[in-house]
Amino acid sequence: MAVSLSRRALFSAAGAGLTLGLMPLSIVAVAAPGQGATINNWLHVGTDGAVTLYSNAQEMGQGGFSGVAQLLANELCVDWDRVMVKTAPLVDAMGMADGKSHWTGGSSSIRSQWDKLRRAGAAAREMLVMAGARMLGVPAAECRAIAGHVEHRPSGRRVAYGAVADMAARLPVPADPIPLSRADWTLVGQGVMRKDIAAKVDGSAVYATDVKLPGLLSATLMQCPVFGGKLVSVDPAPAMAIPGVRHVVVVKDASIPIPGSDRPMTLVDAVAVVADHWWAARQGLLALSPVWDAQGKDNLDTMGMIDTITGKLSDPGSIRKGEKEDEAAIRAGHSAAMAGAAKTVSWDYIVPALAHAQMEPMSATIDLSRGKARAWTGSQFPTSVRRILAGLSGLPPEQVEVETLVSGGGFGRRYLNDYVAYAAFLSKQVAAPVKLIYSREEDLCQGRYRPATACRITAGLGADGMPVAIHTHTVPASGGVWVSMATGGPAQPDHQPSYYLPSPLTTMTDGGLPVPNGPWRAPGSTQGAFFFECFVDELAQVAGQDPLAYRRRLLASNPRALRVLDAAANAAGWGRAMPPGTGLGIAIWNSFQSIAAQVVQVSVNGTRVRVDKVWCAFDCGTIVNPDSVRAQGEGSILMALSASLAEKVTLEKGAVSSRNFDQYSLIQMDRIPEIEVILIDSPDAPVGGAGEPMTPPLPPALVNALFAATGKRVRSLPLIDHGFTV
Repeated sequence: MAVSLSRRALFSAAGAGLTLGLMPLSIVAVAAPGQGATINNWLHVGTDGAVTLYSNAQEMGQGGFSGVAQLLANELCVDWDRVMVKTAPLVDAMGMADGKSHWTGGSSSIRSQWDKLRRAGAAAREMLVMAGARMLGVPAAECRAIAGHVEHRPSGRRVAYGAVADMAARLPVPADPIPLSRADWTLVGQGVMRKDIAAKVDGSAVYATDVKLPGLLSATLMQCPVFGGKLVSVDPAPAMAIPGVRHVVVVKDASIPIPGSDRPMTLVDAVAVVADHWWAARQGLLALSPVWDAQGKDNLDTMGMIDTITGKLSDPGSIRKGEKEDEAAIRAGHSAAMAGAAKTVSWDYIVPALAHAQMEPMSATIDLSRGKARAWTGSQFPTSVRRILAGLSGLPPEQVEVETLVSGGGFGRRYLNDYVAYAAFLSKQVAAPVKLIYSREEDLCQGRYRPATACRITAGLGADGMPVAIHTHTVPASGGVWVSMATGGPAQPDHQPSYYLPSPLTTMTDGGLPVPNGPWRAPGSTQGAFFFECFVDELAQVAGQDPLAYRRRLLASNPRALRVLDAAANAAGWGRAMPPGTGLGIAIWNSFQSIAAQVVQVSVNGTRVRVDKVWCAFDCGTIVNPDSVRAQGEGSILMALSASLAEKVTLEKGAVSSRNFDQYSLIQMDRIPEIEVILIDSPDAPVGGAGEPMTPPLPPALVNALFAATGKRVRSLPLIDHGFTV
């Protein structure tokens, strides 16, 4: 199966199209003689010594695609320049650490597969060494792998991997391969060039919108704009009068059975136009006047959402506790500690709903015609794509072909495959391959948003100004968002403050609003860090202490986090005299087994806020690619900065009213500050994620800096809602 893809010929020096093979590679050990060998699924060695590695991480700009391969290449002892990386086929053996599914999210591509991938690479290396030793006629114990060769140490004789690949593939896979020690690493820890960059520079990278197929039709659609509304009727005639329009498809009360699940996937009522090309489909859709029934659903607006969640801040809420913990005992212990406090401090905070607003709107190409089931998309969850197509086609999942392509940003949005389901539904309805592209307006109005969330934090302070008990209560518009706290112990707490705090109580009330929610970069932590790290600054003020010094006292029993905090503060020159109208703010947060601390410097002139510089100290355990980690840090900080300054999803009459970038403002190039990322190596710590953990500390560090510069406390975002301009 070949696919012609030529949209980016404008940037392609050669102008040649690309061909994508759909058939998965063999997962057995040996290929045909003369064609090299595939060893333990994850790598192929050609007879010319060329090495192809397979990555199961979807590439959406974060570098995970190359990071997975870098682990394999390190263990295989090959030169990175000699390595080609391809997308792993959708087979269970090459899925995530659970060995069952392919998905990318939670900053987990490296950390969750660290052992698995290193052992896979080590197994291949041991098989090649064994084969090379046999060819050289020497004991394997006297040989080593080096730069794509097997070398006999005593004599220095070498044989290339390509010459022994077939033999190696016929050997049994080692039951207990031993990964290289840190002293022998040649690629992990090095800033090697990511394999996806060149194709993005020359325009040959393939996105779902680039796919072309014989007989392919284009589509776009409009879902019911009011959450929970239904389609009553639509007259297709105006759209059908547009040249190029082939079909008007009504999606009403539709659901898709999902194999292995007793819960079908429900589609929101929608109207779609399918045409010869996307522009005709778009014009056809704009010509329609669908009638929606939104009665009783059209009374929610932005202020109503805010009033609802803040109105539940006094609820007792559900308690977060361990499986064997007793709720009554926790509440009683907390109340007793609070009663003994010398002073009580309580503040409310709130953050808005956020859209993912990724550069590339949602798109997928699906072919359910002629008894086939094929998909091309940049989904973060291709196993789910397969199940959706299997449910619609009736074919077994293993007969569904899914090609995972790069995507123009994801941030969690592409983990949810509603757009794939619509594309598949349309393809089946019109019996032809269909490429569905959401318009920018549809993308922003039918997102799966980070929920608007309110939080009340109450602390009891001792005579020394330090907490003796603390209570957080969160109210998200929909879904669960907690701000939980650790009480101490050897394990580093995750998705919560870095501090070990006494007598904590964590509760939550669901706002119960109909706004769809989904994972938005560092889910839960972007809200929690803002709430808690702003509150800690206020506690320091009440205690009459410097914010850094106060945090250092709270981190007395957490030396790893303290080292990160100090690294950020030292880099920023914390404590130096600041000119009038400028200030430094600091925050620290744990997420995805990593720790990030940030210092932000702002300048305020009247209402105008300028972010001068951000210092970020980051500890993710072992660093695989420092260049990639820095890049992820810069992206995380800019995304958080943009969200802090001006972003918010607004509602009107039950529908999203921030419909495009003129109403949903992202940070502009001239507002981007200098960013310095300080990487801290912790070889004894678990491997942490890097794609998301540097997002949460930025908002609280920013507003804490704003307080230092102006004396004004900000307890809600974005800053433009407080009269600031950016």
